[in-house]
Amino acid sequence: MKAFDSLRARTAAIVIAGLVVSNTVGYALYSRDKQDTLILQDGLDMSERAAGVSRLLRDIPDDWNADIVAASDSRAFRVWVTTTAPFRNDQPTEEELELEAYISDLVPRIRHNEIIVWFRPELPARLVIPAGPAGAQAEAGVDAAERLSFVLSINHAEHEWLNFLGQTAPTASYLPTFLALNLLSAVFGLGIVALWLVNRVTAPLNDLALAAQRLGHDLTAEPLSEKGPAEVRVAARAFNAMQARLLRQIEGRTGMLAAISHDLRTPITQIRLRTELAPESDERNKTLATLDEMNTIIGTFLDFARASGDSEARTTVDMGSLVESICDDFADDGADITYQGPDGIRYMCKRLAMKRAVTNIIKNAITYGSSAWVTLAVRGHDLVIEVGDDGPGIPENEIETVFQPFRRLASDHALHPDGVGLGLSIAQTIIEEHGGKVVLLNRPTGGLLARVSLPQAETSMRKQPGKPYAR
Repeated sequence: MKAFDSLRARTAAIVIAGLVVSNTVGYALYSRDKQDTLILQDGLDMSERAAGVSRLLRDIPDDWNADIVAASDSRAFRVWVTTTAPFRNDQPTEEELELEAYISDLVPRIRHNEIIVWFRPELPARLVIPAGPAGAQAEAGVDAAERLSFVLSINHAEHEWLNFLGQTAPTASYLPTFLALNLLSAVFGLGIVALWLVNRVTAPLNDLALAAQRLGHDLTAEPLSEKGPAEVRVAARAFNAMQARLLRQIEGRTGMLAAISHDLRTPITQIRLRTELAPESDERNKTLATLDEMNTIIGTFLDFARASGDSEARTTVDMGSLVESICDDFADDGADITYQGPDGIRYMCKRLAMKRAVTNIIKNAITYGSSAWVTLAVRGHDLVIEVGDDGPGIPENEIETVFQPFRRLASDHALHPDGVGLGLSIAQTIIEEHGGKVVLLNRPTGGLLARVSLPQAETSMRKQPGKPYAR
């Protein structure tokens, strides 16, 4: 259901659902109103037919009445004569009063007390219907769920009541095939239009989301186009302003550190020259070592600034060769390190920055452990680099601390006083700039495992066995 997570799909679904509901309710109301109208029209039609028979019987000789009644009686519309009214209706409905008035207009000679109208689903109580033509509906009974019974009695003489019985047409379903076809055509036609309109409206929001995601990887990306509805344009302008402020902040920090480095290295160089001209002594050697340490710290500061504001272009890199070459360099310096991974894993990244990040992580493993191992693999859509060591590990409550700039564990100061606490922070900054993440895990058997996950790796792998390096 990931496709339904998008604002575009949900908005289109709401539009289409609203269309279906409104059409269904509207058609149901229309069908009900239309059915009521048709039912009343059936009653009016039967009233006209009964009024015509009544007028005819009043205008022809009495000797002909029995023949006319017999000829008018049929399966669909019963006609018969009784000496008294066959039923009573003490509480007529609005429809029955309307039909009574209509019949009175058609046969003005009928007085109000000479007519009884019944227009309901059930038949009147104690109504006796004589046998009629074969298949007459009155003899078959009335299906109250589908039809209404029209019963009419007109007083023609002192002991003569002319009676009529008919039924309305069956009630139609509220959801016929026509409604289904109508909804299908509406959903198909208007659904396409809705999807197109929603796509036009939500496209700027999608661009904004993609730009926000891209900003996490590349602060120098092109500004977002300020188009779409007014609210989206406001958000786009705010986003572009935020990106510009971030760039200015990072550029300002990088420039400040570069300026500080330049200003500090000049007097450091002067002090070094003067110290080197001094006679050989322990103080002279200590001063030169201190100056070397200061140069190292300044260089580290610049590395940290470059990691955040590096403008290096991205290129396709063979990550297997890159990581293996880093391991080669450490092995040449005497480190006990093992690498295992496939060749031909292509990845789009900033090569120098990525090399610096992986180098810092591996250096951290070699510094705090007697040996280290490195693996490279593709897991799902991620390129995973794991660096393990056999060192003391890190307390669980301090794992996040080592990623903070210039923050070191208390035990590190005693074992490695020359560090400044920027190696892992620089590596994390570079990895996150590429959309990845780095996590540190304490191994159950002892030591630390650093896992780097980089998204969307292009692979063309040739498996290569583990390659050990001797000290």
